[in-house]
Amino acid sequence: MAPSPLDGTHLRAARDEDSDGLVALVAAAYAEHSGCMLDLPGVDQDLTAPATVAASRGGRWWVLERDGRIVGSIGTGPLNADGVLELKRCYLDVELRGRGMATRLINRVETHATALGATAVELWSDTRFTAAHHRYKTLGYHDTGRTRDLHDPSDTTEHHFRKELAPDDIVAPVHLDGPYGEEEVVARALPDGNTLHGQVDGASYSLEVDHAWRPRRVTVWSNGTAATLTSDGHGRWWADGTEVAELTGCTDAALALSPAAVQFPIRRLGLQTGETVEVRLALLPHPLGPALDTPARFGRTGVRSYRQHLDGVDTDIEVDEHGLPVLVGDLWRRREAPED
Repeated sequence: MAPSPLDGTHLRAARDEDSDGLVALVAAAYAEHSGCMLDLPGVDQDLTAPATVAASRGGRWWVLERDGRIVGSIGTGPLNADGVLELKRCYLDVELRGRGMATRLINRVETHATALGATAVELWSDTRFTAAHHRYKTLGYHDTGRTRDLHDPSDTTEHHFRKELAPDDIVAPVHLDGPYGEEEVVARALPDGNTLHGQVDGASYSLEVDHAWRPRRVTVWSNGTAATLTSDGHGRWWADGTEVAELTGCTDAALALSPAAVQFPIRRLGLQTGETVEVRLALLPHPLGPALDTPARFGRTGVRSYRQHLDGVDTDIEVDEHGLPVLVGDLWRRREAPED
């Protein structure tokens, strides 16, 4: 039996070294439409460093790889203040079309968006990409009637599509009592990572990590204002899209407002009992204040117990089976769920 074109395909996070493959994929797709051409270093500049661009924006970018060749692409922008996530860079090699792969790519974004708490997914698509428009409509996207001109060499005009998402209310929140009052925390799994959403003392936050528990994004909302810190998971950081050299090398993010994020370095480190590791935290001491490069130390003291050394203070931490804190020193304690 001849192998299927789907055999051996692998969806993974984009890397900057995927640039040549992505340029070839997108150039081939453009070439199918009269007058459509790559604009480097213009509107297609993101193709030259896909992982860095996605990280700096607080979005994601995945590529579909087969036999060492990039045969598909899908990505997102950041979750905006209205709870809408933009689907970006959806392309598929011609030999894979008509086999349901594009639907799988789009489903990846929708699953990711739902876990982030998004209420809708939107996208912009060139007026010439009529086959793609048909696919989007089949999957529940509607043309809003909005258009925009890119003023690029291809003289591109794009249609706006949007799809409402059903809320994910399956995951029950946990509650902590602490120095800032009662805190509500919801932990959700992403297709290749995890998120935490919390509310405390009039502020709310959202943290995202990748499949290896490396930081991707921290967003804090307070008094009607949002601040976002993003990372590539390898020590580079951006604050609202501007690189923060002072945080270079920080391995994890932390909030002084909440201990919930302690789950991430604990899960990332995978410590054995008795083992201790030094880390550098990108610590937000205030909801909207600048993050600080803060040395810390984590040690595992038992099956579900740890000790954090931060700012000269040792704090004992107990966590549940998911790594979420149950007890953090004398300051935070899990509130038991009320009985039905």
